[in-house]
Amino acid sequence: MRVSFNRHGPFYRWQRRVGLLTDTDLAAGRRAALFVAVGWIPALVLAAFQGFAIDAHPERAILFDYSAYAYAFAIVAFVLMEQSSDQRMAQLVGQFEERGIVPPASRSGFAKARANMERRTGSWLAEGLILVLAYLLSWLWLTKARVAAAGGTWHGRMVDGTPHPTLAGWWAMLVALPLYWFLLGRWLWRFVTWGLMLHEIARCDMRLVATHPDRCGGLAFMGQYPKTYVLFVLAESTVVSATVLKLVVHGDASLMGFKFALIGMIVFFAIAFVAPLAVFAPRLVALKHAGLAHYGSLASQHNIAFEKKWISATRALPAEEMLGSPDPSSMADFAAGYDLIKRMLPVPVTLESVMPIVLAAVLPLICVAATQVPLAQVLEQVKTLLPV
Repeated sequence: MRVSFNRHGPFYRWQRRVGLLTDTDLAAGRRAALFVAVGWIPALVLAAFQGFAIDAHPERAILFDYSAYAYAFAIVAFVLMEQSSDQRMAQLVGQFEERGIVPPASRSGFAKARANMERRTGSWLAEGLILVLAYLLSWLWLTKARVAAAGGTWHGRMVDGTPHPTLAGWWAMLVALPLYWFLLGRWLWRFVTWGLMLHEIARCDMRLVATHPDRCGGLAFMGQYPKTYVLFVLAESTVVSATVLKLVVHGDASLMGFKFALIGMIVFFAIAFVAPLAVFAPRLVALKHAGLAHYGSLASQHNIAFEKKWISATRALPAEEMLGSPDPSSMADFAAGYDLIKRMLPVPVTLESVMPIVLAAVLPLICVAATQVPLAQVLEQVKTLLPV
């Protein structure tokens, strides 16, 4: 049975019912274009109708609102990543059985973990709450923007503490922004269900090998999963960067004033997407300790026998007797195995696992910084922050 992260839930079934996708074709590109068109083109038309497409004050011009472009890009990213995530996640989960990590006795528990993940992902309650939160956040987001802009924005203004949305503002509040927040919430919920599934898998009996060359007992392939969320991180970093760009270009804010907040965002993304893999830490730490004890004892016995035969012998053995003997090479093999166990990682994560996430978070920030500082100088600063 192939695991799926995107073919469950009321929203998926509604899209299938109206013909936006099928069980065999998620039609991610077509749906991404449609969602952006439905979400933002009407808002642009309504803003132009009321004279808010272009204005001398950037806050009152939808075409000068960098955040609108960022939200549209994020919607595209959230939809496009459905296709790649389904393929990558299914491949990763399938590796547990293909590599023989899950023994036959544990396959029922493994299948239950996958079934629980799909049940949680397709929950009506979860998607209903996400939809309610999407509308609440859209209203709060736009209200805060109106309060912050003294002369109002393209989506409305505050009069005596009462919001007065424009036609474009109504559309943004009822369609465009809820769509963004809803898709964002669904991906966050899927991330939670993924973490819960890994927790249940980690509790199953697994055949892990302390001397596996990947230094993770054979689980290093799981370190590839953060790559699934590269588009997600790129989208969210773009939304944050667009907000910063508005404050810098139109609000006379200093880019350096956001330095630590933006660095914190990058670190948060890296930690957040590594954290689910920590569920394997107890198993890997225990495997390392047991491996060192077993290999240490075995190596001691082997080396004592080696010394007794070749060094502590009562008579001098001819040198030619050692030629072709497997004893010296077996001692080297024991040493190599022991060294592999010593270098085992507590979590199946490497620099290669984290770098795509970090680069996806950094790229939009580089674009923002390049509007204020020469690109060469920006890249030099970035190189000092990234691990070599």
